[in-house]
Amino acid sequence: NRKPKVRPSQSLTRETTVILVTGANGQLGRRIVQHLIAREPSLLDGRLGVSVRDPARATELASRGVIVRKADFDQPDAMATAFAGVRRLVLVSTDGPGAERSARHRRAINAALAAGVSHILYTSLLGADADRLTEPAAAHRETESALQHCGVAHTVLRNPLYADDLPRLAEPALAQGVWRLPAGDGRVSLVSRDELAQAIAAAALAPRLDKRVYELTGQAALSYADIAARIARVSGRPLTYEAVSAEAYSGSLEARGTPARLVATLVELLTSVATSRLATTCNDFAALVGHPPK
Repeated sequence: NRKPKVRPSQSLTRETTVILVTGANGQLGRRIVQHLIAREPSLLDGRLGVSVRDPARATELASRGVIVRKADFDQPDAMATAFAGVRRLVLVSTDGPGAERSARHRRAINAALAAGVSHILYTSLLGADADRLTEPAAAHRETESALQHCGVAHTVLRNPLYADDLPRLAEPALAQGVWRLPAGDGRVSLVSRDELAQAIAAAALAPRLDKRVYELTGQAALSYADIAARIARVSGRPLTYEAVSAEAYSGSLEARGTPARLVATLVELLTSVATSRLATTCNDFAALVGHPPK
């Protein structure tokens, strides 16, 4: 039962208090926790915590030595208790309508202040600083603004669209050979959830962060015509891209029984691609992780 060796460059001092990740039962939050443990195994000596709405779904984390605390973004007092003793809080953005999301994030920030958290790392969205914002981006901008005025050290980690979602988007189109999206001729940077979690974990463990905002992009931005051609090569099935209106795309999703909230989110994100809001590329990911994303 020997503990894995930890490289000195990764090591935290024994005076460091708990790092806590919110939403650790979610797809991104759970991966962030896994990469924190992989990078710093000694965190399992009582220095890594998570907050979740349903602790029963986090029993595997608890069995590994992660501190599991119950917290709901709609219950500020309980959140302040869950954040007690935390030095660095990884605030994973929530789902839901924009106004609801930003309100929940503000409650979490206020709870962190009440608990004495000294540094907040927030998972935002690429393009949250654009002039004209979609609803998802507007919620992130409001949260970034709340952080800027909260008086506590903070780091914003802006995520691009998830590469993992390509199969869900493309699979229905493969049957017809045509992928119809409201993305115009715009380009998009895609990174997987797992690699984004690597970068966020690296930021949470970094002894010093040189920037207030990191944009965790890939190093290339592709059009959906490019992506369709790559999917065709990998799958061995013909697939071409066709730009359509937001209305036509909404109608096709609704015809397949897609929930209205998801329809609205997909349309807003893909029309953002058409205006090149999600085409940014930079080296922030590599600066944190040590190499670019795949």
